[in-house]
Amino acid sequence: MKKLFTKQFFEEPEFLSPQTCDDWQERIFDNLDTFGPDMEPQYGQMAAYYGMIEAGLNESYYRFAEKHNAFLLKNFPEIDRHIIRIGHLILEKSGLAANAMPIVPRDDKYFLIAGFKIQLKSFDIYNIHIDTEGLLQYPESIFNPDTRAYSCIISIKRTAQYKNDHGGDLHIWQERYTADGMDNFYKKDGIQVRSKANRHRIAYDTGKLLIFDSFMPHGVLPFKVRKKDDRRITFLVHFNYRQRTERNPFEHLEYWY
Repeated sequence: MKKLFTKQFFEEPEFLSPQTCDDWQERIFDNLDTFGPDMEPQYGQMAAYYGMIEAGLNESYYRFAEKHNAFLLKNFPEIDRHIIRIGHLILEKSGLAANAMPIVPRDDKYFLIAGFKIQLKSFDIYNIHIDTEGLLQYPESIFNPDTRAYSCIISIKRTAQYKNDHGGDLHIWQERYTADGMDNFYKKDGIQVRSKANRHRIAYDTGKLLIFDSFMPHGVLPFKVRKKDDRRITFLVHFNYRQRTERNPFEHLEYWY
């Protein structure tokens, strides 16, 4: 649907209250064996679709998704309404009514409905990318400029390292590239970006929600974890507009992690 916004990002400060963030943080640290730390998922742990695919653990992701969703809904029952609320915001930011279309899970038997990223160790990689991995089941969509996909992040715990060169915050470019267009974002060396003119820094204040077009280049600023206050937690969910799917044969926004 071309009416849905592109090449924009929206910040919603205090989307979650400090009390909710503290409560979620406590529940997460009480269940680290379930969530799994950092960027390297281990077999059977709750982790992002892209992380499990990149680690060659797609079988594990699909096999345990239903179990992990049940865990999320039991231990974080408010997650459901927050996901729907975020979906409504995507529609409203596009000038549509909040109820313009259904907001449904992609397939809660095989895909996580949402998730947390827990970073307990230093993060030294400045990886600028677009979020296309979750669209792998729709290969044509990552090359199609009409695709409407969104990445949504809530900062649950901001690393204290933001005081050092804004570590753990986000750089995002207000530019849009399909998967086959990213060569135009970089210089000939494929490493350095052509321009920083449209780059913005997003401060990951605790409780803030960030929604952005998944085809906008972005990257987390590196940070070091030296003590407990340096640890970082984010809540993530992705959305994608589908005119219809076999599972949901009607116009909708689907979500997953």
